[in-house]
Amino acid sequence: MKRVQRQRQLLAMLLKQVGHATSKYYANELHVSERTIFSDLKSVEHFLQLEGFEVSKQPGIGIEIRKTSENKLTVEKVVREDMYSTEGRRKKIMEWLLFAEKTVTFEELSEFFLVSRSSLKNDMKFIEKTLTNGNELVLVSDGKGTRFVGNERNIQKAYLEFNQHVFTINPPLFEKNDERKMHILATYYGASNVKACTRVLYSYLKKEETPIAEHYVFTVLNMMIVLVYRTKMGHHLAGKTLFSDAAETHTIFDKNAADMLNKISIRMGIDFTKADGAYLSTYLISNKFEPLSMEKNYRKIVTTFINKVGESLGIDFSKDLKLVTQLNLHIPPMIYRLQEGIQINNPFIFQIKNEFALIFNLIWVTLSEYEEELAVIFNEEEIGFLTIYFQSAVDRAKLSKKILIVCPTGIATSEILLNRIRNVLPYFNAIEVISLKEVQGVCLDEIDLVISTVQLELPAEKLMVVSPLLSKVDMKNISDRYNQMFVQGKPNSKQPATFPSLRRFVTEACIYLEENFKSKEELLQEIGVKLVAQNYVTTQFIESMLTRERLGGTDLPTGAAIPHGNPKYVQQTTVVFVRNRKPIKWESYSVKLVMIICVAENDTKQIRNILADVYRIVENKELLNVLVNVKNKKELEQQIGCEVGE
Repeated sequence: MKRVQRQRQLLAMLLKQVGHATSKYYANELHVSERTIFSDLKSVEHFLQLEGFEVSKQPGIGIEIRKTSENKLTVEKVVREDMYSTEGRRKKIMEWLLFAEKTVTFEELSEFFLVSRSSLKNDMKFIEKTLTNGNELVLVSDGKGTRFVGNERNIQKAYLEFNQHVFTINPPLFEKNDERKMHILATYYGASNVKACTRVLYSYLKKEETPIAEHYVFTVLNMMIVLVYRTKMGHHLAGKTLFSDAAETHTIFDKNAADMLNKISIRMGIDFTKADGAYLSTYLISNKFEPLSMEKNYRKIVTTFINKVGESLGIDFSKDLKLVTQLNLHIPPMIYRLQEGIQINNPFIFQIKNEFALIFNLIWVTLSEYEEELAVIFNEEEIGFLTIYFQSAVDRAKLSKKILIVCPTGIATSEILLNRIRNVLPYFNAIEVISLKEVQGVCLDEIDLVISTVQLELPAEKLMVVSPLLSKVDMKNISDRYNQMFVQGKPNSKQPATFPSLRRFVTEACIYLEENFKSKEELLQEIGVKLVAQNYVTTQFIESMLTRERLGGTDLPTGAAIPHGNPKYVQQTTVVFVRNRKPIKWESYSVKLVMIICVAENDTKQIRNILADVYRIVENKELLNVLVNVKNKKELEQQIGCEVGE
């Protein structure tokens, strides 16, 4: 977990906690040590003071936050953090490169910040990675110094990345409606600019009948503020238009963009070009300000995608009209965003990756097959939004169960039985009473559970036999059986762990113990070469894995990582185990055990089962500790319940 994300989660937990809670409680919840919790507390105290809170620590009792006064630190103090910290120094250099459009030298930076050239080189690597995310801006270093070079479109994208970086290091945890973000933007781009863009955009939104999610609105507002700032500084986008589709598709967007910029022009006294309007138009399209035309056979892509994910999860989503409608509205602008290189911030991504990890990764693997066809590269922000839709659909599918009651002893008895069962089971289930004769015509594939007062020739896992008047014991048995089948859905922890899907796809040749890799890139590259040599994957699979990692780390708090690549480049499905001698700093965590998932296109129906087995391992700290300490491959085989080489 990245430090800032972890601290934000800790702060959110502190604010919600009623009374004291121990440091051990927070450490367990965040998968870190108590020492790390106390270190993070020092950092978040700054933000608590900002809102008039204080941290109370009582030995043997725990930690609690209390409201003290209305005396708050100013926003300006938050923005102007210590320039001589690593974080502050990097932000200051970014400000010089972007807002001052300055060419900097290592000599002057070293003298100003009192740090070594090696520290500054690391700073520049960080700055380049941060500001060139999703654009083609280039950080050039030559005899003149270091500066950014690129066209206006990429430069404006770099400003957006800078904004996101500043929002991250100064998280708006207390304000509603992104108040602190607006204060920060006003600090850099001017209060009059922020005010004009906000008024114009929200005036437009008042006319819209369909509500637009706040994160989409803020994405457009953020972009408008940067566009106006750069225009005011005398910079315009090149070219008249960036559209690849028929002109009539975007007429409404062009008109709305022109109207907005005309109003801003009057307020700010600046002129915009058609290219500026076309650029704003792409953001209106990408952020659902108007329904996008269902051209390019998007409906077929949506249908195929829903079916593929459904097959992997073992759920038929084709009848879920809500999911179909949501994805038909979401996917076209998503594809457009990706094709235009427009980044969007998913405010829920951290929680999504942690709480819905299996579906998140399953969707990513499934979608990667479409990247070449659509000429896009999916990122974790977009996968996160899709995960929300599918997780909701999964919950809907799990909630409604069809239950049959078979009672041949009469209508009165049947009514008593039905009413009592309704009192035991959740209201959202479809419960139906049928006669003994009707049982023969029942399609068991459509029934989840049969409750009968007589013995029937049905599979034991679908049948419960009860007394006609339903005793207390019967009612308890029905409740327990229902919870076991549909609510808990977890194996008995007392039973030995078995991983049936891994048994099929793990081979001795794909287990690597006592390795000495220094970085995740080295590990993925070298193991990838070995997989190519064994004809498991093609060389393109290696780059697809590295690309996936650049778009979001696959490491987990338990100290494991689960990298994967595009199924198109997999020739034979396998799961690779790599145990390194020393932990590797992956993305957010240190990792010793890596499980590389290689799923061939003809095995995509197995993705869910493979990922389920993998997650049962990587989310189990006890089992992971055992695997990290096994002496040989045979012992590893025994621990995961797989006989390799079968």
